[in-house]
Amino acid sequence: MPGQALSRLLDRLPFGRNVIDGVPAAPPQHLPHPEPTHVFQGFESLPAAEGPRRLGTGTTLLVHHPQPRLPRDHVLRVMTYNILLGGERRALLESYFASLEELGRMPDVIALQEASQPTAVELARDYGFHLVYQGRDVAGPVINGKAILSRYPILEATHYTYAFPEDVRAAAIARQGFVGELDEDRGALFALLDVLGVPVALYNVHHTLGDSGINAGQLWQLQATLHARDGVPSIALGDFNANINVKHHYSLLPSPIRKHEPTETVKDYESRYGDVHPSVGDWGVGNIGDVRVRRALHALEHELPDPLRRARELRVRLPDGSLIHPDQAREKLVAGSYPKHSEQWLRLQDVADMSTLNSLPDGTGVVPATGKRFDTFFASRQLEPLLLEVDHSTDASDHLPSVADFQLRGLRH
Repeated sequence: MPGQALSRLLDRLPFGRNVIDGVPAAPPQHLPHPEPTHVFQGFESLPAAEGPRRLGTGTTLLVHHPQPRLPRDHVLRVMTYNILLGGERRALLESYFASLEELGRMPDVIALQEASQPTAVELARDYGFHLVYQGRDVAGPVINGKAILSRYPILEATHYTYAFPEDVRAAAIARQGFVGELDEDRGALFALLDVLGVPVALYNVHHTLGDSGINAGQLWQLQATLHARDGVPSIALGDFNANINVKHHYSLLPSPIRKHEPTETVKDYESRYGDVHPSVGDWGVGNIGDVRVRRALHALEHELPDPLRRARELRVRLPDGSLIHPDQAREKLVAGSYPKHSEQWLRLQDVADMSTLNSLPDGTGVVPATGKRFDTFFASRQLEPLLLEVDHSTDASDHLPSVADFQLRGLRH
């Protein structure tokens, strides 16, 4: 796979082997490798996660639920949610999922990041999901827990751990000046689902935040993994730890027109948000300011377009459960309905850009708007996006859940 995947990737990606703005636009030579997978029928015989963070041993667990609940309908509803340090705000997390089930809003497929094995197992077992789980905290570099819960049958699963050679790791730590998250390995948790007789591939990711070069390299490695299954409808989703909204450095449109548009450029972000530091994420515009990350994202979108620009419906669910379209928030911002930087203005800005990061209050007690959409979906063209929603109705994590509805093209009922 490695040689063929890299060759095919270089041949098909729009930037080929070129250098753009002095930055290589082709992927690195390093490629991910699959971890072993163990399959279980039911949850009773699962090994206990005994590491300090209860993440597991690095072996991917595929668990077939003995009595899975049926998918809701013929629309593929998928959620991605970073649940914060294994589900640190446990009571709020349990209440949120209980309300989803009670209100008939539970997605049929859920991708979790920062999930401990016990939390993932409990959610899957109690709500009738098959489960794929991967994490490691007992030997070697940590792999933070990722899980895929599915009410559709899971045909196969594995975890593709991104290559991170020790000399590259050491150089990144030296650049950063401290270890931080760079002692972790990252990767893509893969599951092949049987969606009404059609195979659909999911790739659940949780990428590096602090080093933009490492983040860009992980995006390229993800694409090499995707190309191993050309032609299969695919969704790459999760916490990309890069502000997916910001695709360019600046716009050729004059600023009065940009005032009415979403935050799509580095200059937009700097003018609207300044140097805000959310409780998660990074200072100011962050790693998306690095052209290498944007180039890698452009290449990924060439294969799997971002549903934000294609979905029939965009909406944000507010804390009271009501729904608002980003354009409605933008209209209020442009009209000057609320003073700039007031509480109402900040929350409207979060809605307008469909931000997925919460923030803690600053020194004056004001909760800033983050302007960052780290959590998202990229989906192949066989999957028509019907809906993209960011859910502000829970504070169970420092990230917000995002939900997307997809219709498989040609599959009509």
